[in-house]
Amino acid sequence: MNSENILAGLDEERRASGEDSGKGVVRELATDGSECRIVYARCAPEELDDVIREETALARSGNYTLEWKLYGHDTPADLAGRLTAAGFEPDDQESVLVLPLDGTDLASFDSATRDIRPVTDEQGLADYAQIARALGRKNAEEERQRLAAELRDDPEALSIHIAYVDGQPASCGRAYFRPGGSYAELAGGRTVPEHRRQGLFTALVGSRLRQARERGRTHVFVDALPTSEPTLRKLGFEVVTWTRPFVYEPGS
Repeated sequence: MNSENILAGLDEERRASGEDSGKGVVRELATDGSECRIVYARCAPEELDDVIREETALARSGNYTLEWKLYGHDTPADLAGRLTAAGFEPDDQESVLVLPLDGTDLASFDSATRDIRPVTDEQGLADYAQIARALGRKNAEEERQRLAAELRDDPEALSIHIAYVDGQPASCGRAYFRPGGSYAELAGGRTVPEHRRQGLFTALVGSRLRQARERGRTHVFVDALPTSEPTLRKLGFEVVTWTRPFVYEPGS
Protein backbone atom coordinates (compact mmCIF):
# COMPACT_ATOMS: atom_id res chain seq x y z
CA MET A 1 0.00 0.00 0.00
CA ASN A 2 1.42 3.38 -1.05
CA SER A 3 1.15 5.53 2.09
CA GLU A 4 1.77 8.77 0.21
CA ASN A 5 -1.16 8.11 -2.14
CA ILE A 6 -3.34 6.97 0.77
CA LEU A 7 -2.66 10.17 2.72
CA ALA A 8 -3.40 12.24 -0.38
CA GLY A 9 -6.73 10.45 -0.69
CA LEU A 10 -7.45 10.96 3.00
CA ASP A 11 -6.71 14.68 2.69
CA GLU A 12 -9.06 14.89 -0.28
CA GLU A 13 -11.82 13.39 1.85
CA ARG A 14 -11.06 15.87 4.64
CA ARG A 15 -11.13 18.86 2.29
CA ALA A 16 -14.47 17.81 0.82
CA SER A 17 -16.19 16.86 4.08
CA GLY A 18 -17.04 20.35 5.31
CA GLU A 19 -17.29 24.04 4.48
CA ASP A 20 -14.18 25.82 3.24
CA SER A 21 -13.60 29.04 5.15
CA GLY A 22 -11.59 30.49 2.28
CA LYS A 23 -8.54 30.77 4.52
CA GLY A 24 -7.27 27.21 4.31
CA VAL A 25 -9.61 25.82 6.98
CA VAL A 26 -12.45 23.34 6.43
CA ARG A 27 -15.18 23.23 9.09
CA GLU A 28 -17.92 20.74 9.99
CA LEU A 29 -20.70 22.38 12.01
CA ALA A 30 -23.10 20.24 14.04
CA THR A 31 -26.72 20.42 12.92
CA ASP A 32 -27.74 21.91 16.28
CA GLY A 33 -24.90 24.45 16.23
CA SER A 34 -23.41 23.17 19.49
CA GLU A 35 -20.00 22.27 18.12
CA CYS A 36 -17.71 22.80 15.17
CA ARG A 37 -14.85 20.60 13.97
CA ILE A 38 -11.94 21.79 11.89
CA VAL A 39 -11.22 18.68 9.86
CA TYR A 40 -8.61 20.10 7.51
CA ALA A 41 -6.25 23.07 7.59
CA ARG A 42 -3.44 24.19 5.34
CA CYS A 43 -2.27 27.67 6.26
CA ALA A 44 0.97 29.53 5.73
CA PRO A 45 2.98 29.40 8.99
CA GLU A 46 3.04 33.18 9.24
CA GLU A 47 -0.78 33.33 8.97
CA LEU A 48 -1.65 30.40 11.21
CA ASP A 49 -1.81 32.23 14.55
CA ASP A 50 -4.24 34.77 13.08
CA VAL A 51 -6.41 31.94 11.71
CA ILE A 52 -6.46 30.24 15.12
CA ARG A 53 -7.47 33.52 16.80
CA GLU A 54 -10.27 34.01 14.26
CA GLU A 55 -11.60 30.49 14.82
CA THR A 56 -11.61 30.82 18.62
CA ALA A 57 -13.32 34.22 18.32
CA LEU A 58 -16.04 32.62 16.18
CA ALA A 59 -16.46 29.87 18.78
CA ARG A 60 -16.90 32.44 21.54
CA SER A 61 -19.39 34.52 19.58
CA GLY A 62 -21.33 31.41 18.53
CA ASN A 63 -20.96 29.80 21.96
CA TYR A 64 -19.99 26.44 20.50
CA THR A 65 -17.29 23.88 21.28
CA LEU A 66 -14.47 24.00 18.74
CA GLU A 67 -12.46 20.89 17.91
CA TRP A 68 -9.36 21.09 15.75
CA LYS A 69 -8.64 17.60 14.41
CA LEU A 70 -4.88 17.41 13.95
CA TYR A 71 -3.21 14.70 11.85
CA GLY A 72 0.36 13.50 12.04
CA HIS A 73 1.22 14.73 8.56
CA ASP A 74 -0.36 18.18 8.99
CA THR A 75 1.84 21.25 8.74
CA PRO A 76 3.45 23.26 10.18
CA ALA A 77 5.17 20.85 12.55
CA ASP A 78 4.51 23.08 15.57
CA LEU A 79 0.72 23.26 15.02
CA ALA A 80 -0.02 21.28 18.19
CA GLY A 81 2.00 23.72 20.28
CA ARG A 82 0.26 26.71 18.74
CA LEU A 83 -3.17 25.23 19.46
CA THR A 84 -2.23 24.54 23.08
CA ALA A 85 -0.91 28.08 23.47
CA ALA A 86 -4.25 29.40 22.17
CA GLY A 87 -6.23 27.55 24.85
CA PHE A 88 -7.00 24.23 23.16
CA GLU A 89 -6.87 21.08 25.28
CA PRO A 90 -5.45 17.91 23.67
CA ASP A 91 -7.56 14.75 23.83
CA ASP A 92 -6.52 11.13 23.27
CA GLN A 93 -4.37 10.37 20.25
CA GLU A 94 -5.66 7.73 17.84
CA SER A 95 -4.08 5.79 14.99
CA VAL A 96 -5.52 6.22 11.50
CA LEU A 97 -5.79 2.86 9.76
CA VAL A 98 -6.74 2.14 6.15
CA LEU A 99 -7.88 -1.01 4.35
CA PRO A 100 -8.03 -1.27 0.54
CA LEU A 101 -11.22 -3.12 -0.38
CA ASP A 102 -9.82 -4.59 -3.58
CA GLY A 103 -8.80 -8.15 -2.82
CA THR A 104 -10.13 -8.18 0.75
CA ASP A 105 -11.96 -11.42 1.56
CA LEU A 106 -15.12 -10.26 3.32
CA ALA A 107 -16.24 -13.82 4.06
CA SER A 108 -13.56 -14.01 6.75
CA PHE A 109 -15.37 -11.36 8.80
CA ASP A 110 -18.21 -13.77 9.67
CA SER A 111 -20.95 -11.16 9.16
CA ALA A 112 -23.39 -13.44 7.36
CA THR A 113 -23.92 -15.70 10.39
CA ARG A 114 -24.80 -12.80 12.71
CA ASP A 115 -28.02 -10.92 13.32
CA ILE A 116 -26.85 -7.54 12.02
CA ARG A 117 -29.44 -4.93 11.07
CA PRO A 118 -29.17 -1.41 9.64
CA VAL A 119 -30.86 1.36 11.60
CA THR A 120 -33.87 2.56 9.64
CA ASP A 121 -36.25 3.90 12.28
CA GLU A 122 -36.61 5.32 15.78
CA GLN A 123 -36.50 1.86 17.36
CA GLY A 124 -33.10 1.25 15.82
CA LEU A 125 -31.84 4.56 17.18
CA ALA A 126 -33.25 3.65 20.60
CA ASP A 127 -31.35 0.35 20.46
CA TYR A 128 -28.17 2.24 19.57
CA ALA A 129 -28.68 4.53 22.57
CA GLN A 130 -29.33 1.49 24.78
CA ILE A 131 -25.83 0.20 23.97
CA ALA A 132 -24.36 3.62 24.76
CA ARG A 133 -26.11 3.74 28.13
CA ALA A 134 -24.95 0.20 28.95
CA LEU A 135 -21.40 1.49 28.49
CA GLY A 136 -22.01 4.40 30.85
CA ARG A 137 -22.13 7.14 28.23
CA LYS A 138 -23.92 10.14 29.72
CA ASN A 139 -24.61 11.78 26.35
CA ALA A 140 -26.54 8.82 24.90
CA GLU A 141 -29.74 10.79 24.34
CA GLU A 142 -27.95 13.77 22.81
CA GLU A 143 -26.08 11.43 20.48
CA ARG A 144 -29.32 9.68 19.50
CA GLN A 145 -30.90 13.01 18.60
CA ARG A 146 -27.85 14.11 16.61
CA LEU A 147 -27.72 10.86 14.64
CA ALA A 148 -31.47 11.04 14.00
CA ALA A 149 -30.98 14.50 12.50
CA GLU A 150 -28.06 13.31 10.35
CA LEU A 151 -30.05 10.35 9.03
CA ARG A 152 -33.01 12.60 8.29
CA ASP A 153 -30.95 15.29 6.55
CA ASP A 154 -28.72 13.00 4.46
CA PRO A 155 -29.58 9.30 4.82
CA GLU A 156 -27.06 8.23 2.17
CA ALA A 157 -24.13 9.78 4.04
CA LEU A 158 -24.52 7.78 7.27
CA SER A 159 -25.21 4.13 7.96
CA ILE A 160 -25.60 2.60 11.43
CA HIS A 161 -25.34 -1.15 11.98
CA ILE A 162 -26.41 -3.02 15.12
CA ALA A 163 -25.62 -6.63 16.04
CA TYR A 164 -28.27 -8.39 18.11
CA VAL A 165 -27.89 -11.41 20.38
CA ASP A 166 -31.12 -13.19 21.31
CA GLY A 167 -33.01 -10.18 20.01
CA GLN A 168 -31.19 -7.68 22.22
CA PRO A 169 -28.82 -4.95 20.93
CA ALA A 170 -25.28 -6.03 21.79
CA SER A 171 -22.86 -4.16 19.52
CA CYS A 172 -22.94 -1.33 16.99
CA GLY A 173 -20.93 0.75 14.56
CA ARG A 174 -21.34 3.58 12.07
CA ALA A 175 -20.12 4.15 8.51
CA TYR A 176 -19.86 7.50 6.74
CA PHE A 177 -20.02 7.92 2.98
CA ARG A 178 -19.17 11.31 1.56
CA PRO A 179 -21.20 11.82 -1.64
CA GLY A 180 -18.93 11.29 -4.62
CA GLY A 181 -16.01 10.10 -2.50
CA SER A 182 -13.91 6.99 -2.94
CA TYR A 183 -13.33 6.34 0.77
CA ALA A 184 -15.68 5.29 3.56
CA GLU A 185 -15.07 5.97 7.25
CA LEU A 186 -15.85 3.60 10.11
CA ALA A 187 -16.64 4.98 13.57
CA GLY A 188 -18.44 4.29 16.81
CA GLY A 189 -17.61 0.61 17.30
CA ARG A 190 -19.03 -0.46 20.68
CA THR A 191 -19.96 -3.73 22.39
CA VAL A 192 -21.70 -4.19 25.73
CA PRO A 193 -19.42 -5.91 28.27
CA GLU A 194 -21.30 -9.22 28.48
CA HIS A 195 -20.94 -9.80 24.72
CA ARG A 196 -17.31 -8.86 24.20
CA ARG A 197 -14.83 -11.38 22.76
CA GLN A 198 -17.61 -13.05 20.78
CA GLY A 199 -16.61 -11.74 17.35
CA LEU A 200 -19.29 -9.05 17.15
CA PHE A 201 -16.80 -6.21 16.60
CA THR A 202 -15.24 -8.09 13.68
CA ALA A 203 -18.62 -9.00 12.21
CA LEU A 204 -19.75 -5.37 12.31
CA VAL A 205 -16.55 -4.25 10.61
CA GLY A 206 -17.32 -6.81 7.91
CA SER A 207 -20.92 -5.70 7.41
CA ARG A 208 -19.81 -2.11 6.90
CA LEU A 209 -16.97 -3.13 4.58
CA ARG A 210 -19.48 -5.05 2.48
CA GLN A 211 -21.71 -1.99 2.28
CA ALA A 212 -18.73 0.19 1.32
CA ARG A 213 -17.80 -2.20 -1.48
CA GLU A 214 -21.41 -2.27 -2.71
CA ARG A 215 -21.31 1.52 -2.88
CA GLY A 216 -18.16 1.48 -4.97
CA ARG A 217 -15.71 2.69 -2.34
CA THR A 218 -12.07 1.71 -2.83
CA HIS A 219 -10.73 2.19 0.71
CA VAL A 220 -12.05 2.30 4.26
CA PHE A 221 -10.36 4.23 7.05
CA VAL A 222 -10.91 4.38 10.79
CA ASP A 223 -9.51 6.32 13.75
CA ALA A 224 -8.65 3.74 16.40
CA LEU A 225 -7.74 3.87 20.07
CA PRO A 226 -5.21 1.33 21.41
CA THR A 227 -8.11 -0.90 22.51
CA SER A 228 -9.29 -1.59 18.95
CA GLU A 229 -6.14 -1.03 16.89
CA PRO A 230 -4.70 -4.57 17.39
CA THR A 231 -7.93 -6.19 16.20
CA LEU A 232 -8.11 -3.95 13.14
CA ARG A 233 -4.49 -4.70 12.25
CA LYS A 234 -5.24 -8.43 12.42
CA LEU A 235 -8.11 -7.83 10.00
CA GLY A 236 -5.73 -6.30 7.46
CA PHE A 237 -5.90 -2.58 8.26
CA GLU A 238 -2.60 -0.68 8.19
CA VAL A 239 -1.59 2.41 10.15
CA VAL A 240 -0.86 5.38 7.87
CA THR A 241 -0.76 8.28 10.36
CA TRP A 242 -2.21 9.43 13.68
CA THR A 243 -4.86 11.95 14.65
CA ARG A 244 -5.52 13.90 17.83
CA PRO A 245 -8.37 16.29 18.63
CA PHE A 246 -7.61 19.61 20.29
CA VAL A 247 -10.69 21.08 21.96
CA TYR A 248 -11.47 24.71 22.73
CA GLU A 249 -14.34 25.48 25.10
CA PRO A 250 -15.51 29.13 25.11
CA GLY A 251 -15.42 30.54 28.61
CA SER A 252 -13.22 27.79 30.03
